[in-house]
Amino acid sequence: MNIKQHIELAGGALLTMLDAENDYLPTNGYEVAHDLGRWWDAVLRLEETIGFVIPAELESASLRNLQRLTNNTDCLLMVDKINPHNYRETMLAFGGLARRRNSVWAREAGMKLVSSMNRCLTEYGYFDFTRLGSWGMFSFTEDPSHTEEKRDGWFDGTATSGRCLEAIIWFYEITKEPMAFDVARRIAEYHLNNSVNHDGSIRAEISNAENVGHNHSYHGTLRGLLLFGLLTGQQEYVDAVEATYRHADHQRIVMDSGWAPHDLGKLRFPNKYGDPVTDPASTGDAAQIALWLALHAGCTDLLDDVERLVRCRIIPSQCLDESFKNIEKPRCEYGAWAIHGSSHGEKGCTPDVLAAVTHTLCDIYNHICVKNSPGIQVNLHFDYENADVKIVSRRNDKHELSVIVKRPDNILIRVPKWTPDESVTISIDGKLIPLTKMGDFAWISREMLTENCKIVLCCDLPVKYTEEVMPSGRKYRLKWRGDEITGISPQEENMPFYPYLCEE
Repeated sequence: MNIKQHIELAGGALLTMLDAENDYLPTNGYEVAHDLGRWWDAVLRLEETIGFVIPAELESASLRNLQRLTNNTDCLLMVDKINPHNYRETMLAFGGLARRRNSVWAREAGMKLVSSMNRCLTEYGYFDFTRLGSWGMFSFTEDPSHTEEKRDGWFDGTATSGRCLEAIIWFYEITKEPMAFDVARRIAEYHLNNSVNHDGSIRAEISNAENVGHNHSYHGTLRGLLLFGLLTGQQEYVDAVEATYRHADHQRIVMDSGWAPHDLGKLRFPNKYGDPVTDPASTGDAAQIALWLALHAGCTDLLDDVERLVRCRIIPSQCLDESFKNIEKPRCEYGAWAIHGSSHGEKGCTPDVLAAVTHTLCDIYNHICVKNSPGIQVNLHFDYENADVKIVSRRNDKHELSVIVKRPDNILIRVPKWTPDESVTISIDGKLIPLTKMGDFAWISREMLTENCKIVLCCDLPVKYTEEVMPSGRKYRLKWRGDEITGISPQEENMPFYPYLCEE
């Protein structure tokens, strides 16, 4: 599986979502201002990750549009309404431009927004939007998930302050501005105490049927809490996110198949079966949380989850249907991701979802293989190449991962937990060697290696069957081969992700 090819296609979709007939603004999405912030985040990450080229005309127009849509006293992305959901998107755009373009304007505009958030953030943890400089000049969003409505003294701030925490942290890491850190600290402290339980269970208020919750924002809050804990060395934040990720409640909002509902709590957007429409952005969030816990908190067993979510949901749900290639006026369907009407089918483009999944895949691609003190560590069994190694992953009767070592060093290759250890073999240039493990990795000493030698890890692809039950009670039977879904019953009617499972 070549992740680079998939994110290159996503990059093409990101370019075509800009409407040349409307000054290259994003089209047909949730909101123009929101989607523009996400576009900047995704294309700059693509550029950084794979050298993706942003056409000068599109970059110039998009910078002009960003400056125009943040030209208000708060520097918040908006068209004609104040939407605090966009704190995150605005900070992502400013932070990305400060990092990748060393933009003085973006740093200054970002600090104006941080100053506005600092002014609006009360001692009780919620934003008082009447303190916005733009208050009274624009109408306020009617979306109930963004208004921080209080219920019995508690409010769901995940769709406003919680989701923007990670973007503020990234902006702080670039600028080292003390006010940015202080705003991040106050937001993190509130959400640690009010949006998660330390035993990992989902707070009852979050899943309450009266709460207008949003899965992507909830996961964004978890991401921000984890990043804050890692930044400050405060283990309680890391432990809370790990416990939440590993808790059985989390299986309700990101199942093994990668199914993730758009709605938490109140069902606002049901499909025809009465289940919530699904959001691959939340699947990507879960994969990134697992990745960060694995890389930075010693939870290397979760690398299995990262690869499973990519293989069984993110890639199958990408719109790669040939019929979208020849549309006369494409609007980014080909190579994109969308909110899915069916639980395991329907493809297209939802611009902010496309950008979010692209963000996730860039991060995952960057960590397929890393170099650290023990040696060269192969975390994920995807195709990859750099100056040290070339990795090729193939699946036929068995799973086979080849690592050509260009520069000999100690090599660590993750051994998947879904295959029995006794099925795993390691060879160097065709000669079998004993399997020596270091934690979740096979260890091959550099003394055993020569320049351009070929290591092959081979293992079985066990078949298993599982059943997933949707909130409506609708049941799906899944056939797995290793960590990939190879069949499903019943199959969705429109652009299904998997082949139909014919019971043997």
